[in-house]
Amino acid sequence: MKLNSRRTILVGLAFLSICTFWQMYDSVMTLILTDTFKLNETFAGAIMAADNVLALFLLPFFGALSDKTSTRIGRRMPFIVGGTAAAAILMNLIPLLDDRYAASPSTGTLVLFIIVLGLLLVSMGTYRSPAVALMPDVTPKPLRSRANAIINLMGAVGGINSPELCEQAIAEGKIDFAILGRQMLADPEFANKAKSGHEDQIRRCLRCYKCFPGSPEEGYDDLPFTSEELALYVGHCTINPLAHLPFDPDTLAPASKQETVLIVGGGAAGMQAAITACDRGQKVILAEQGPRLGGLLRFTDVDTDKPDLMNFKNLLVREVERRDIDVRLNTVITPENITSFGADGVIFATGSLPSCPPVPGIGHAHKAMDMYDGKVKPGHKIVMVGGGLVGCEAGLFLQKTGHEVTVVELLGRLANESFGMYREALIWEMEKCGMAMLPKTRCLEITPTGVKVENADGVQTLEADTVLFALGMKSVDIAPLKSAAEAAGLKTWVIGDAIQPGKVDQATRSAYLAGIEVGR
Repeated sequence: MKLNSRRTILVGLAFLSICTFWQMYDSVMTLILTDTFKLNETFAGAIMAADNVLALFLLPFFGALSDKTSTRIGRRMPFIVGGTAAAAILMNLIPLLDDRYAASPSTGTLVLFIIVLGLLLVSMGTYRSPAVALMPDVTPKPLRSRANAIINLMGAVGGINSPELCEQAIAEGKIDFAILGRQMLADPEFANKAKSGHEDQIRRCLRCYKCFPGSPEEGYDDLPFTSEELALYVGHCTINPLAHLPFDPDTLAPASKQETVLIVGGGAAGMQAAITACDRGQKVILAEQGPRLGGLLRFTDVDTDKPDLMNFKNLLVREVERRDIDVRLNTVITPENITSFGADGVIFATGSLPSCPPVPGIGHAHKAMDMYDGKVKPGHKIVMVGGGLVGCEAGLFLQKTGHEVTVVELLGRLANESFGMYREALIWEMEKCGMAMLPKTRCLEITPTGVKVENADGVQTLEADTVLFALGMKSVDIAPLKSAAEAAGLKTWVIGDAIQPGKVDQATRSAYLAGIEVGR
């Protein structure tokens, strides 16, 4: 007697559709109810619990009904086919009603959404019991254990970047194993670190799409690559500097000697350089002018949309702390004292600062990043001058925390330096949250009560309680420090935003490459 594996796998598709639906339902529906329809947690929780209540009645009813059904396609298939078709149609109505309500809130749309959701749950209940009963119907009793093993061996592919999330999904019976894709680029030692109890040392994927931003074949026409160039680009990683190196790091020769290196700046670049140099046996002094490490990434302690980036910042801090690195906080490096640390070389990781262009009335505005530090307390109505990535993400944070934000951008599109899937998701989220966006709009003047702008509609004044600006970054001037170090015969390296303002991937990659040069 031989198990028909092909038929068993086909039967398992019904189980797969059920698992896929409930994963989506549990993770997405709560957000729709609270974020789009603004329901409080009590009502949202009641709606989310409705499936369990319905299941008490629907599952035994349709299970028993299918037992008594007789058709040319079998007892179970009418319920599976009908329930699946109805669920697919109703599922497609959910995002349409979500977008409709977001664009024009109304009680009618909310009521219609609840009705559609209820019908969707009934449709799913229609075929859950018949789907479970189908395998025993078509499989001889001695082979049912093997068939059940095939059907129940299910994995999940998604934004999984932590052992905790894997364990939770397994414990809840949603999956038997997790399949990690992008996360294995971020940290190939994920499984080994989790197994050895070192979960806090895992570099957890940011889900930033650096490794694969999308492809022209998928319709992304804003990628700064051809298909051939994209093939070479795929596999880079924002937080793992070893990903896609032009050489094999395992073949890297050990340092030829031990040196002392002074690293100026305790941001992402400075910390990565300290980690790399220390791991290669060098003596490291990490000097930070502030009271704590983190640099510009400290804003993630405030921005609720950046938990993954905050985790990375915190990981770097932990990695520095668990190594024999001489960290000196509240330490300002000057041309006069740069030679007093006994260093053989200096790595400059001094970062960047917001640019302040000569816009008339700029004194009435505040730097966008200052609101994260509490240096400015934004009012309700905000105009963000500058719609690059910083302006869009900072504006989105403010919009989500109860402010009314308008973003003004000179270029024809917002977040122009971003592209592909990440930019698509960002703009979609901004639209969903109701942010006002004004591309192709020039800022003429900033006043105490607003911003005078000009676009295709002419000159107009945007009223504002607070005006913020995000008009680019500029590298901190290190010329005097670098000259003093080199005059004393010290080797020097420049990394991260000190080279030119960039993103986290530039910081980690340049820091690693500088770190391996120490002691050569």
